[in-house]
Amino acid sequence: MSGAVRRPPLAVVLVAISLLALGETAGAAMSRLKPEIQRYAATRVAANAAAHGFSGSAEYDDEVRERAIFTAEAGLSFFHLHAEGVGLVLFFTSTLVASAVPWRRARAALYLLLTLGGLFPLGYLVYGAAVLELGRDAGIDLAERWILTPLGISAIAGLVGLLLVAARRRA
Repeated sequence: MSGAVRRPPLAVVLVAISLLALGETAGAAMSRLKPEIQRYAATRVAANAAAHGFSGSAEYDDEVRERAIFTAEAGLSFFHLHAEGVGLVLFFTSTLVASAVPWRRARAALYLLLTLGGLFPLGYLVYGAAVLELGRDAGIDLAERWILTPLGISAIAGLVGLLLVAARRRA
């Protein structure tokens, strides 16, 4: 790299650092507050029994409750892992955009796509909460369709855009 390394806009840096901090906090909460998280999840599942399809049979309902609680915990775990990784990726790629993309509009578009893609891990928080409120299948569908897929596409589009700009500059 022949030029100076430039920093991305502070808003993008703030999103990246916030993701890292939230991911670390979620990891600490999962290990320290596991019983409280499970109690809260069980309470929310019981409050939304109809959404979870409770039948009145204790054996069946216990299995449904355990699956819903496991899925909500998985959402928090996925958030923890993805927030740490995506935060770093956002910071790194936005620094590449700042340093290697000479066109102002292209930089703005790439910052927007990458920052929206950086919000991808928040979809896993929606995933976990929606499972508790709407039922397992409906909650997962909501998170995947309306949060995870659009933000994931944004991240991929931003990375492909950065790759295309880099290839154009080398040509």
